[in-house]
Amino acid sequence: MLSAAAKMIALRLECRAVDPQRRPVSCLLSTRVEIVRARPIKVWMRQFAYPGGRGGFAGFSALLSVLAATSIAWAAEAPAEPPLPPPRPVEAEPAGPKPPNPSDTSSSAPTSSKEAPREAKEPDNCVERLRSAGFVVEPAETPRTGNELCRIEAPVRLLSIPVISRPETRIVLKEQPTLACAFAESLGHWLGDLVAPMLAGHLGSDLRAVHTGPGFECRNRNRAASGKLSAHAEGMAIDISHFELADGSKLGIKPDGEERREAAIAALRKAACGWFTTILGPGSDPSYANHLHVDLQKHGSSDRYRICD
Repeated sequence: MLSAAAKMIALRLECRAVDPQRRPVSCLLSTRVEIVRARPIKVWMRQFAYPGGRGGFAGFSALLSVLAATSIAWAAEAPAEPPLPPPRPVEAEPAGPKPPNPSDTSSSAPTSSKEAPREAKEPDNCVERLRSAGFVVEPAETPRTGNELCRIEAPVRLLSIPVISRPETRIVLKEQPTLACAFAESLGHWLGDLVAPMLAGHLGSDLRAVHTGPGFECRNRNRAASGKLSAHAEGMAIDISHFELADGSKLGIKPDGEERREAAIAALRKAACGWFTTILGPGSDPSYANHLHVDLQKHGSSDRYRICD
C-alpha cells in the first residue's frame, strides 16, 4: 500500500534544451491525487520529452510510472458513489368517499347549469317557546301594504299571557295586536313577570287586561309624511293606552292627579328600560301624551343603547 505521502504526489519537472540553437522549454507539473484531464498522449510527449531526443524516453518513462502509481492510489482510496436516498413513500389518500367519476354519473342527475338551491334555514321555534310558557298566540299574516319595506318576521297575534306569580291568573290583550314573535315574547314577559306583580303591590288589585293599539302599522315615525320607518312597520312596537284591573278600575297612562296611580305608572315605565330599547310616554313628546310606547328597534350600531324618556 502506498503511504499518505505517495497519495499526495507533487511532481515538478524542469526541462531545458541542450542545444542552444533551439528555444528553451520548461514545464512544471503538480499533481494532487486527481485524475489528469484527458489529453492526447502526443501533447504530453512534447511537453516532457527532450526536443533533441536525449534522455527523452527515460524522462517520459519516469513520468508514466508516477502517473500510474497516482492513478492506482486514487482508485484504491476513491470513495464509492454516494448512496441514493430511499424513495419517498407514497402519501396515503385522505379518508372519506372518493369524488364520483363523471363517467359513472347516473343519467338521472340534473343537467342544469344552475346551482342547487341552498338548504332552507331552520325556522325559529319562537311560537313553540311562547306556547310552552303559557302564552296564547295565533300565527298571523303580515297585512298587505303598498310599501314592501313594511313586513314582519314570524308574525303572531297575541291573545293572552300568564302571570308568573299567579299561575291561575291570565292577562288578556283585548285588541289582539299583530306583532313579530320576538317582540310578543318580550312584551308578554314584561307584562306577566313585572307589570302585573308591580301593579298588584302598588294598587292592591290584579291586572286583568291591557288595551293597546293594533301593533303592526305601516307608517313612518310619529306618522310623518317622510323619514324613517316606525318600529310598528316591523311589528316590533306597541302603544298601551290603559290597564284594566280586577276590581273593575282602569289605570290610564295619562296622569290623572292621583299620586298612588301615577307612581305605579312611573315605576313600570322606568322598569321597562330593562326590557325594551325605546320607552316614550307623557312628557316625551306631544304625540305620546296619552299612551305608553315601547319597542325593540335598534338604535345605531349597538343593541344596548336605550331611549328611556
